[in-house]
Amino acid sequence: MNDGLMVFTDNLNAAWYAVPVFPNTMIICTIHYNETTCDFVYSVVVPISNISAFVYNCIDLQGRNIIGLFESNATCSFYLSNEQIVFNYSTQDNFIISINGDNTGIYGFADDFLFYYELNSTFQLIVWPNSLNISPRAVDIGANIDYAVVVGYCQLAPAYAVDCGFIVSLNRSLSCPNSTNAFSMINSNQFAYSDPRINQYLTNSRDYSAQTVMSVSIAWRTRCVLIGVQSFNMVLLYSLDDPMHPIGTRQNGIGLMGFGKSVVWLDDQGEKAVILANSYTYSTYQWISSFVHIYDVQSDGFSDSTQPVLIYPNSQQILFRWMLPEFIRLVCSSHGHLAIFDGLGIPAIIYSTPSGSYPNTNSTYFTSNTVPCIRGTYRNYNGIELCIPCSNGTYAYSNSCSSCTQPDSFCPYGA
Repeated sequence: MNDGLMVFTDNLNAAWYAVPVFPNTMIICTIHYNETTCDFVYSVVVPISNISAFVYNCIDLQGRNIIGLFESNATCSFYLSNEQIVFNYSTQDNFIISINGDNTGIYGFADDFLFYYELNSTFQLIVWPNSLNISPRAVDIGANIDYAVVVGYCQLAPAYAVDCGFIVSLNRSLSCPNSTNAFSMINSNQFAYSDPRINQYLTNSRDYSAQTVMSVSIAWRTRCVLIGVQSFNMVLLYSLDDPMHPIGTRQNGIGLMGFGKSVVWLDDQGEKAVILANSYTYSTYQWISSFVHIYDVQSDGFSDSTQPVLIYPNSQQILFRWMLPEFIRLVCSSHGHLAIFDGLGIPAIIYSTPSGSYPNTNSTYFTSNTVPCIRGTYRNYNGIELCIPCSNGTYAYSNSCSSCTQPDSFCPYGA
């Protein structure tokens, strides 16, 4: 998702869906797989700038690994610009892609290979063996061209794999990306003996399952990295300048998993973290609940005691009427628009609104609409959060709380 376009993929119906990002839209553009060689699509990325294009990675009917680009010259007018096969490699269970900050290329990370796919008229594809010793689960480059953060599982012994991460240098000379820092995210010493997570590990790093999904998001303005490890029910906050020691961590209880299934920075300011706070049973991975948490990391820090500044859904911002209550994915644009996908892959977009208003999700569209702050409340910045009640002795006026100056004035809480 960028500020102009959201794209998602549907393997059941063999199609991509492209949605122009503007309020009260009912436009969904359908692009069918049969325009390509794809049989099963892993993921899709869009340029960071508001360009109507998307890149996908998939496998074809022969199980070959594919990378391709769709471009658009008008609304709902997408055409296949290029598609290439990553030869000499079998089907990869863990195969992820990310676009670099200037939208000139795609980096791919898989169990057996790495690649760089140049987005220009030549569409050069350069492939290397995976020398990072990681089975990848998530990657982010963000608004940068020099570094990426890759997280996944590293095989320490024939039957023992652990979660791990790498800061990867992206060599613009088109040589193979190489690791500059490797770090382990979860240390079993941080759990009590009674905590079932103390003995948690993966036998084979390449074994894909829903439980082993991870997420990562970089905020380059603040040089902070969010990493969600949902199998440990934990999100970690790192500085790119010191990846060995997390700035903060937040867990969501013992005997559950799912917290951090998807993480993202709300916008390009890198001050607020958006976390998919799912709850699944620890032993059977049965879904219990889903919420979206937003934390003001810049103001409040990030720890187990940090409280979110917004939890969605809530009494004012209800669940979109057609959505399932189970969420599986979050994405944000650089201006702070948030898209949420439910268990059937149905999306909804919560738009960032100007000061003096908030996004209303009781909408007939699959996007929120803008409504004024409720009387007695205010918000003096753009965002998706609710407006704030004024404290006792003040009243809401012109997107702020003003003091009651008259001696006989009556200003109860929320006036």
